[in-house]
Amino acid sequence: MTGEADPPEGLVPGGARLRAEEFPDASDGIYLNAASFGLLPARTRAVIDRWSHDRASGVGVDPERFDQALTRARAAAGQLIGEPVEAIALAPNTSYGVNLAAEIVGAGAPGRILLSDGEFPANVLPWKRLSERGFEVEVVPADSQGLPRFGAMEERLAADPSVRAVAISMVQFGTGVLADLEAWGAKCREREVFLAVDAIQGLGVSPLDGPGALGVDLLTSGAQKWLLSPWGTGFVYLHPRHLERIHPPFVSWFGFESALDFEKLLDYESPLLPDARRFEPATLPVHDLEAMAASIELLLEVGVDRIRGHVHALHDRVLEWAVDRPGVEVVTPRDAARRAGILSLAFDEIGEPAAALERAGIAAAVRGGRLRLAPHLYNTADEIDALLAVVG
Repeated sequence: MTGEADPPEGLVPGGARLRAEEFPDASDGIYLNAASFGLLPARTRAVIDRWSHDRASGVGVDPERFDQALTRARAAAGQLIGEPVEAIALAPNTSYGVNLAAEIVGAGAPGRILLSDGEFPANVLPWKRLSERGFEVEVVPADSQGLPRFGAMEERLAADPSVRAVAISMVQFGTGVLADLEAWGAKCREREVFLAVDAIQGLGVSPLDGPGALGVDLLTSGAQKWLLSPWGTGFVYLHPRHLERIHPPFVSWFGFESALDFEKLLDYESPLLPDARRFEPATLPVHDLEAMAASIELLLEVGVDRIRGHVHALHDRVLEWAVDRPGVEVVTPRDAARRAGILSLAFDEIGEPAAALERAGIAAAVRGGRLRLAPHLYNTADEIDALLAVVG
């Protein structure tokens, strides 16, 4: 990403070439909605096209290629979060990992599950099903702005020895609040409470290095948003201490050692694989998962730190615009340490700004009656200025 003499204002270093090579269709409109789905890089589309061509011809598609593609995907995911590949299980979405976490916790003694109001349903509904097993799911109310009351959750955690798990989002989808995973990990570790993290709105724009060392037991993320990957892709991180302690609540033939050698498929006494692969479903979308690997590798080449800096520079233009502006309130914390890629704005009346953006061909989202902006590495300062001209 070097060698670019005069990159447009607001792009990551080398960004003009990056955008031209990897996101040539981005100029068809202004897309500021990575929190819904990210744009597919050209290299990612090429992986999918190559698999589709070979699938159509039947040439070059063999078990070894499948294994290489899935290994590449696990390695990319592990490198992204700073964890060994043995702790990574490929998955179709975030919900898969949340359900796995709920099954792990639900296999133990009943107790309380702590969540915050404002969580995406994928991180709430699987936990609520544990009420059928005698668990109590407590959703701690948000504040008047809809922001999570982490202090109140911490008080409940400290006061109630029956808490079995805390489930939080790395970044809340509506407000853009970035959780302090290190602090939560320390508190949960101290009390032997399972910490499950929905990371879909954080990974790819907010650096994370070693969730296991932070005290996270399970981290799950779909890859279609900030990881710029196809729908139906993602992964789960499970702390190694759980691998032998917990058997998969559901198994596929793909999770056994016999799957490594097709001549041994009928060995019905085959042991489970010794790593997180035992939790993977089958059949996996191998073409899309290798495409996910290509996208993650691009993000790693650019550097997630640099991407965060770029996105926050775009945020700053909006924050400056919003200062003392009548009828507009910034909901997401202004403190850069407490936000990732989402910036949420409350308007006295959201209808006309949202309609004006649609008329102008600017893609953003309205969540909870607020305008949610989610720029990524491919967006420019000029695009932010165009947005502000419309809503202003």
